[in-house]
Amino acid sequence: MTAFAHDEVARAKVLIDLGRIDASRAKLGAVLAADPDNADALMLMGYAWFRTGEYEKSVGYSAAALTAFPDYQSALRVLALAEQELAHLAELDSAERQRHYDRALAAATRSAELDPEYVENLRLLAGVQSATDPAAALSTIDRAIEIDPDHADLHRVRGSILRRGGISVPGAEAALREALRLQPEHVDATQELALLDLDRGDREAGERGLRLVAQWDPSRADFVRATLAAVEAEAGREQEPVFTHMPPPQEARYLPETPRSNWRVWTALVFGAMVVLRLIFTAASTPSEPPPPRPLPSRYLPTPVVPPYLPTGLYPPPTLRPWPTDFPRPGLTPPRAPFRTPPVTVPPRVTLPPRVP
Repeated sequence: MTAFAHDEVARAKVLIDLGRIDASRAKLGAVLAADPDNADALMLMGYAWFRTGEYEKSVGYSAAALTAFPDYQSALRVLALAEQELAHLAELDSAERQRHYDRALAAATRSAELDPEYVENLRLLAGVQSATDPAAALSTIDRAIEIDPDHADLHRVRGSILRRGGISVPGAEAALREALRLQPEHVDATQELALLDLDRGDREAGERGLRLVAQWDPSRADFVRATLAAVEAEAGREQEPVFTHMPPPQEARYLPETPRSNWRVWTALVFGAMVVLRLIFTAASTPSEPPPPRPLPSRYLPTPVVPPYLPTGLYPPPTLRPWPTDFPRPGLTPPRAPFRTPPVTVPPRVTLPPRVP
């Protein structure tokens, strides 16, 4: 592999991890155009098609990578994953489903044989074995947990095997909670625990977990909505009352039915008709044009009239007498003499005799 091809393959792997599948395919296509037997480029191209759900193309590129390098573990793992998904899609055809499972199991087993201490090989093998042999899958995943006990996804796989195989519900819950302890936002472990809660009848906890799954991974929103709708429909069927037909007693079986009185219906109809007629008459008597507004009276301030005295029966009116002429009235100042400036006296001028030398 040239340096250019090595760099392009490394960039394509980063683009796949970032979710930019089309850009990674473009780089891998350029590498394969120059080197069609590049096993790394073929394996990554198969993984890129697997990420977009094109499992047939993923199988083709993975098989081509294995043709160029038969013991390529990454290509074996991609091939096992793609064959496993094709087996899930072939549920209606049992023969086709079994054929894909056999191919997935063979690829996963070969990958685990090449490196039995690599936990990813054991995890993949346990996932494939869980569809047909839960006991063997549990043994495989336990061996992987012994190698790496702090791997959160290994505990998730163990809990999934115990739940789906119906082996042990408490064991499945313990394994899933251990996975969440190691990785609190593990989406797959949260989803498995929510499904376990729904299986046990804890609808509130199951719905809360599924909503967290949709929040953390929006690509699973359709699965969450479909699961919640199925749970709601199942709850509605359980709450729907079941009515069984009970035949009438023997003595009343052949008696004619008594017609039911409809006086409540007739009363409601008559009352409704009266209300409608009243509304019609009110609308007809209402003039089409509103009356003109009444003019407002002009505002004025009345002048208070104070009588000279308060005529009451208890106090007689005062006797008015003439005011003395030589007595000043209250509030009036008597006239004063006009102010005159006093005369100024100028002293006479004195003439001094001349001074004798």
